[in-house]
Amino acid sequence: MRFAKKTRWRLGLVVMLVLLSGLATQRVMQQARETAQAYLFAYPLVLMELTKQHQQLLGTTAINGLRHSRRFPDARFNSVVSPNVDTLYSIVHFDLRQEPVVMSIPDTSGHYYMMPIMDAWTNVVSSPGTRTIGSRAQTYLVVGPTWRGEVPAGMQPIRIPTQMAWMIGRIKSRGPADYAEVHALQDRFRVMPLSAWQGRPVAPLPTAMTELPTLDRAMGPDRQLAGWSREDFFGAFCRLLADNPARAEDAPMLARIQATGLLDEGCALQQSPLQRLGSALGYRRVVAMLNDSQRLMGERKTYQGWRIGYELGEYGTRYAQRALVAKIGLGANSPEDAIYPNLHTDTEDRPLAGNRRYVLHFAAGQLPPVRAFWSLTLYDERQLLSANPLDRYALGDRDDLHYNPDGSLDIFVQHQAPTDPAQHSNWLPAPEGRFNLFLRLYWPQADVLERRWLPPAIRTLP
Repeated sequence: MRFAKKTRWRLGLVVMLVLLSGLATQRVMQQARETAQAYLFAYPLVLMELTKQHQQLLGTTAINGLRHSRRFPDARFNSVVSPNVDTLYSIVHFDLRQEPVVMSIPDTSGHYYMMPIMDAWTNVVSSPGTRTIGSRAQTYLVVGPTWRGEVPAGMQPIRIPTQMAWMIGRIKSRGPADYAEVHALQDRFRVMPLSAWQGRPVAPLPTAMTELPTLDRAMGPDRQLAGWSREDFFGAFCRLLADNPARAEDAPMLARIQATGLLDEGCALQQSPLQRLGSALGYRRVVAMLNDSQRLMGERKTYQGWRIGYELGEYGTRYAQRALVAKIGLGANSPEDAIYPNLHTDTEDRPLAGNRRYVLHFAAGQLPPVRAFWSLTLYDERQLLSANPLDRYALGDRDDLHYNPDGSLDIFVQHQAPTDPAQHSNWLPAPEGRFNLFLRLYWPQADVLERRWLPPAIRTLP
């Protein structure tokens, strides 16, 4: 009898340990999932600050003042993924903690331009440009969430919900042929703090919103972020939240993040041993997942092989999509300004690669329907421009393309030059390895926005 009781007690203890072990495993896995969701939620905010500081290090941006690019980027450019070679950039990072910033736009008659401003979470707040205000001059006052002053006469306010904002202005250019003309227009734009505009400048605050790990000039911001520790990432996120609050609709997500111990008043991780274990597991997994952008792109719905984001620039609670867009194309515009169909595989679902030859055929009357212009840009696996002997990274309607007698258009994408000299003007050079294509449609017409027009499928040549 005594033996039977002891046996039952031991069996009960074993069962209890098994149950506790199973419960612990569940808690660890739940923590891993919550950490992954937290990372995706926070990723755009942290990447924005890292990108700002990286561009400052390279001298390609200014705080509360414009910095203009005077020529198209080339294969050495790595500060922003998926750069375009259609427009000359005019970039400013706004720091609105101390005071508003004035942005004066001149009369731009004859030049297509867009000046979209994103908040710290990469949502487009306002987009002055040809589409929205035509060619007339306009002066704006860009104000942060805590400013309560009076807007000076003659200025239109743009209210940003975060103290950090980023404007990636673009002015259409054909390249060296019109650089001087576009440069003259760029120089007529003005961005400066309100106090400087009024002739009484004040000493600016430190430009960094938070201290980050040591930056690498030669490595793109997204790749640097992939190497950060969990403590570095969530510490930076916590500190940035103070000046760049999330929206009211994000409150449930913030509550979940706090419950995981990833947010604390001192911005240090406060976690139990099980939380630390699950959090470390989830962090490693989500960093590896987001770093594999090619695989992530392959999971998205396609239209004739093309992946088309019709809902960019404003993400609501679609945190995973917001993070993925930040990873592969930080600074994406609203669809009314531009849509970016992108292609990573051929019709047989094989990755695009330089060991094959391709043709993209636009039938007569089926060229991209846009009010501004269109282009096709090639990127390598890092989502950067690919070096080639022609220094040709894109083709579009601004180029001297050869059209077929019936009005159709063929663009040839391959590593080696076409054997037919007549095809050289329509050749987009590809690297030997994998690559992808972005079709940029600036100021797309209703047929694009309403999904009645889709890009053609790419064909593999024998």
